[in-house]
Amino acid sequence: MIHRKVVICLFFGLLIGCAKVDNQPVTDVPQVTFDEQIIVMEKAYDVMNTLESREMTDLGEFVHPKKGLLFSPYGTVDKKRAQVFMPDQLKDLLSSKKQIEWGTEAGKGDPIRLEPEDYYKTYVYDVAFIETDFVTYNDYYKETNSIQNVTEAFPDSNYVEFFVPGSDEFEGMDWKSLKLVFTNYKGEPYLTGIVHDQWTP
Repeated sequence: MIHRKVVICLFFGLLIGCAKVDNQPVTDVPQVTFDEQIIVMEKAYDVMNTLESREMTDLGEFVHPKKGLLFSPYGTVDKKRAQVFMPDQLKDLLSSKKQIEWGTEAGKGDPIRLEPEDYYKTYVYDVAFIETDFVTYNDYYKETNSIQNVTEAFPDSNYVEFFVPGSDEFEGMDWKSLKLVFTNYKGEPYLTGIVHDQWTP
């Protein structure tokens, strides 16, 4: 678990020292206090540690008890196709062998039909997001050719993006990001979205 002092240092570092790649301003996000930002950042790191360790029961404890958790394979969130799970449904999710349609494949438009385990390995924790130094609050690093509609899909919410730059071998096109979206419930931020993103044709 990331301690509060570490999160504060990280957050100040992000505000002061991190230059963004292809900076693109984000609007229509709620105004929050610095303390509220720290709380969301702490929750985001706790959730990311849980995703790395694949502790789905623990993940359920962070999930919004009324809205559940939406999974989006790309930065353009399609709420009509995305899957939403309530906290108690996450416990056995990765052991399910049922193929589920999670959205459509970028560039092709084919349905993404995968078992939860395969979806998780491809569109949730597919790189070491917890190790990245590129972390933003209500903003993102990489401008893409797809519509970034997180703020529209999750109104009155905040998100933290973990961005992993691409390699020189592929001229940076193999970048990945994961946005963790939080919505308040009874004064506390709860996880309502896991939005994966990557280069799309």
